[in-house]
Amino acid sequence: MARRNSHPKYSKFRFDTGTLSLDFVATVRHRGSQPRDLLPTPEALDDWFRLAGYNSPDIKSSFQDYEEALLFRESIYRTVRSLVLNETPSKDDIECINFNATYSLAVPQINITSYSIQWKSTHPIRTCLADIARDAAVIIGEVERHRLKMCDNQGCQMLFVDNSPANRRRCAMTICGNREKINGNRLKTYITT
Repeated sequence: MARRNSHPKYSKFRFDTGTLSLDFVATVRHRGSQPRDLLPTPEALDDWFRLAGYNSPDIKSSFQDYEEALLFRESIYRTVRSLVLNETPSKDDIECINFNATYSLAVPQINITSYSIQWKSTHPIRTCLADIARDAAVIIGEVERHRLKMCDNQGCQMLFVDNSPANRRRCAMTICGNREKINGNRLKTYITT
């Protein structure tokens, strides 16, 4: 699934979709043209978890954890994409999201010496996936569906939640949004001259 693009911005994780679960889905860039998976290894998955705010030192994905996480990520992608396109999501994809949501969350524990809170889990990777799955369930089941969008750029096709007051967001302004704005202005100039 991975193809390399030369520009460094295409190698960075995106956290601009408006929700955790779609940030996870955005670890595949350019889904519509030359997909690039930014999670080629279990270590890359661990890096994403840390950048997403999961700061447990126990985060270390096994290869099985990694494979399950990628399957789960694609279930979220296919489900939300189906909803955006007014199609019926796959029952298997919904079941995958629901299954991941059943994992237990971390619990707060007070450190004996520092009295600070430490979040503990018997399986930190599954705890991270449970948090992502619960976020996905909320955006799929509770968010106004007209707020779920897909980038109009055929090469990008990033999924996001449009939280703008006018409900007119177009992907990330620094990447596709700016490109679309420039192309739109060129088109307007061409039409009016």
